[in-house]
Amino acid sequence: MENKNSKYFKYAFGEIVLVVTGILIALQINNWSENRKSLSQEITILENIQEDILLDTLDISFNIDQHSDFIDAEKQLLHFLRGDRIEPQSTINYSAALGVPLMISLHDSTFNNIQNNQIGIISNNKVKKTISRFYDFYTEAIARLENEKLAYEPYPFKKVFFQKYFKLSEFSYELNDNQPKSVDFFSPTAIKVDLEFSDISGAKSDNAFKIELNESIFIRQLKIDFYLNMLRLIKELDEVIDKELSLLRN
Repeated sequence: MENKNSKYFKYAFGEIVLVVTGILIALQINNWSENRKSLSQEITILENIQEDILLDTLDISFNIDQHSDFIDAEKQLLHFLRGDRIEPQSTINYSAALGVPLMISLHDSTFNNIQNNQIGIISNNKVKKTISRFYDFYTEAIARLENEKLAYEPYPFKKVFFQKYFKLSEFSYELNDNQPKSVDFFSPTAIKVDLEFSDISGAKSDNAFKIELNESIFIRQLKIDFYLNMLRLIKELDEVIDKELSLLRN
């Protein structure tokens, strides 16, 4: 009986060891599979964020170009209004000096999705913080600076003075036949009718008009500086993501 009991306990112990070993192997396989799945998701998320920020450079560069054109015309007009000349010495693009309201719409859908559901899937805490700071602060700040018209858009205030001192030129209105350069960012195809002075002396004597132009130049320069800083940050973030992707893929 003792011999039979000994064999039985050895057999039962062996069965238990086999079952436990099988469970551990199954858990390891499951963990490996889940880790591979998480790794694949993390790579996809980082690739999508990288694609989004590179697309944002197109929108940002477009707005920089527009603001630069507007600010150059505003400076020329303000210089003339403050000077002693009766007529402008060089051609001024008055339509550009008036400008148009711009807006910015950055590609943040990937970040918004992971922020709500999967922010923890980014394993590198430094990369996670860098991405979060870029979206939580910089994209939020430029969206407010560019899109909140009442606080940061001088166009409606300048328009009053342009309506008072300018008129439409005799040139006919035309549409630009060029197609947008990219479907990824706004590229307008319409152009304005040129403006010309209707009351130069009134404009030159209107101090409020000069102040409004000066404010507009200042605000535009703030926006340009912020955009240029964002392009630098995007380049840095792109390099950080590139480095992390290289580690994850190997």
